[in-house]
Amino acid sequence: MTTIEPPNPYAPPRAELDVPAPEPARTPANLEAALAGRFDFTIGEVMDEAWHHVKGMKASFWGAAIVFTLINVAVNRVSNRIFGMFVDKPHLVVQMFFRSVIGALMAPVSVGMTMMCVRRALGAPISFATAFRYYGKSLPVLGCALVTVVLTWAGLFALVLPGVYLYVAYFFAIPLICDQGLSPWKALETSRRAVTHKWFSVFGLTLLVAVLTLVSALGLLIPLIWTFPWMAMTTAVLYRRIFYASPPGPPGAVPLIPPAFGAIR
Repeated sequence: MTTIEPPNPYAPPRAELDVPAPEPARTPANLEAALAGRFDFTIGEVMDEAWHHVKGMKASFWGAAIVFTLINVAVNRVSNRIFGMFVDKPHLVVQMFFRSVIGALMAPVSVGMTMMCVRRALGAPISFATAFRYYGKSLPVLGCALVTVVLTWAGLFALVLPGVYLYVAYFFAIPLICDQGLSPWKALETSRRAVTHKWFSVFGLTLLVAVLTLVSALGLLIPLIWTFPWMAMTTAVLYRRIFYASPPGPPGAVPLIPPAFGAIR
């Protein structure tokens, strides 16, 4: 016969260490609201929020940035040699178009940097390894980048302004592919239709941030340690404010991980 011993009132408390921690709250994207223009932001708010997110992510960001820079330098040297074998003294426009195509071909390599910042803006944890976890999206990212280059340059050759419009409007296509799993064309159109509601605000913010980052480089490049990741974070914060209905808490709060990020740790 089994006897049940009464609990010892003097026993030290014990924690149930084997109980799994509860899943963090998940905040789904609200693409319908974005397409309808039901979002808002101010330039100052986005810049301030992006600056707060820079703290605690610079080491991971710059570690990945150095790796990608070395890859980019190697690819550019090889491509320049090949290009020089077929074209002697190319026109400036031809050179710029060629550089754009090479940049598109490098998109599957650099997409990890973009998504590192997006995860940070969404409150999800990031690390150096985060930047190398999106190679499974290489084909749709490459297709999206090439279509963006073709359409943007077509717009530039048309009347310049359509090209500038498309360049800004397609800012968030690649994050939509990696975050929401959209096809390249659907991601491009979703980004364009959402951004169009506040195109001038998005353009003004990105231009201002780019100018401030460029000015910061005059200080012996040292300020770039902070301003370059800050510039990348502004785009990520914009993405979150446009395509997500609820903002995450401040840096250091419980992360709000969207469903698309569940399998990426």
